[in-house]
Amino acid sequence: MDKSILDNEDASSKQPSKQEAENSIVVENKEIDVLSLPKKASEQPLSNEQPLSNDKPLDDEWLALSQDWQAQSVPKTDVEQLLKRTRRRTRGAKICLSLNVLATLGLLIAFVYGVLDGKFGKPFNTYIGIGGLLSIVLVYYELKIRLTAWKSLCDSPSKAIDHAITSCESSMQYMVLTKVSTIPFFFLMNWFIYTVGQTSEKPIIPAVLFGNIFIVGVYLVAEYFHRKRKKEYQQLITLKDTE
Repeated sequence: MDKSILDNEDASSKQPSKQEAENSIVVENKEIDVLSLPKKASEQPLSNEQPLSNDKPLDDEWLALSQDWQAQSVPKTDVEQLLKRTRRRTRGAKICLSLNVLATLGLLIAFVYGVLDGKFGKPFNTYIGIGGLLSIVLVYYELKIRLTAWKSLCDSPSKAIDHAITSCESSMQYMVLTKVSTIPFFFLMNWFIYTVGQTSEKPIIPAVLFGNIFIVGVYLVAEYFHRKRKKEYQQLITLKDTE
């Protein structure tokens, strides 16, 4: 009998455990990836290093450097001033060409009149005759230089620098032509003064000095403007490259 009672107690004590096992819910342990969880806005990094979002000061520094570079002084193009200067020089070139044409016509008319009338003498007729021929050659090349430049000129603001460059090129070519022209006129003038002086009672030294100073003066003036236009031409080329 005692054994039966113990058996009943063991059975009663084990039965609830069996029911609990049947009615219990099995919970599986699952690892949670902490790195995959969203961070809170107020969460601060544990390390002393600043987060990537704090790289903004570096970006601000680059922005400041960029703005400072853009704010540096650069050559600005005064389009209206360039157009006015080009038009002014074009008018001056046309006036100069007109005067040279008139001077050439004057030499030719004087030569024809001197030959037909016969009062000027052979040295004078030879001087103005050769001078007239040289003047025709010079006017021809001058006209060629000027017309080449004037064909491309217009008042378009977008072409202001190009037209200023063309005007400088034309001016430099004309200055070179002027300097070259002083060489034959130098010899021709000295020959004329010497020939006339052989038959004249007046001293020829003042005439030689005046004539040579005049020729040298023309050369020096042409050289001055040639260098000035050349310097301006280089500045315009640099300005065009920076546009």
